Parts: sequence; C-alpha cells; structure tokens
Amino acid sequence: MWARMARVALDKLTAGAGDNAAFYQAKLETARFFFDRMFLEYESRYRMAMAGEETLMAVKAGGFF
Repeated sequence: MWARMARVALDKLTAGAGDNAAFYQAKLETARFFFDRMFLEYESRYRMAMAGEETLMAVKAGGFF
C-alpha cells in the first residue's frame, strides 16, 4: 500500500501538485521512512508467524510468571 501511495504522490508532484505539493512531499518522506525502518521487520515477523505453535505450546501454564 505504501508503494502505491508513494507512486501516486510522485506522479502528482511530477505533474505539478500546486498547493498540495507539501502534502505529497510528506507522503514520499513517510514512505521512505517506512521502507527504510519498518519494512525491514517484515522477514523476521513472517518467520515468527510461520514457525508454528510447537515451542509456544510446549511451555506449561505454570511457566508464565
């Protein structure tokens, strides 16, 4: 979704965004932040989700303090 928003913002800026230029520039800056910082977590979170429940379910109820 961020890639799509960045593409639209870039297209609008290229076409001449007028009074909305600051908005589209901020959208591009936010997209860059997302891809530089947040997107990097994707692979590790995907691996955690796909790892299965075996290790989590192996902990007995009394093991949570």
